[in-house]
Amino acid sequence: MRTLGDDEVIRTLTRRGQGREPLGFGYAELAALVTPVVWGVLDQVSRRTIDMATDTAITRSRARLRRLMRRDRTVPPQVLPVLTPPEMALLRAHILERGAERGIALQDAEALADSVLARIATGTHPSLPSQPETPAEPEALA
Repeated sequence: MRTLGDDEVIRTLTRRGQGREPLGFGYAELAALVTPVVWGVLDQVSRRTIDMATDTAITRSRARLRRLMRRDRTVPPQVLPVLTPPEMALLRAHILERGAERGIALQDAEALADSVLARIATGTHPSLPSQPETPAEPEALA
């Protein structure tokens, strides 16, 4: 409008349009006016959605954590498997083989194998000593 004279500017602003633009401006101007409002609304909607999702996730996590903390942490008693005679013979042979690999005397390896098989057969559990047994003299290790 700077290039037009005063009479032309007044004529342009006061004349009636052809009826295609009832507001006196086009869609481009309307989009420029509406865009900030729509942008603000979408921003608030996305923020609230994220806040709600975060709150839900925190609530669920707390509930799961409480459930985990309340669980009984006792260890259930161990149940020894029931072995068939061929399985027991295989286990005995395996214990004897491992004992020989580690340099255990045959008599001691047989005693160990018999002890293990007896405990499995009777279903008894070895009791753990309160203090580990240590040899009285260092020569006992040799």
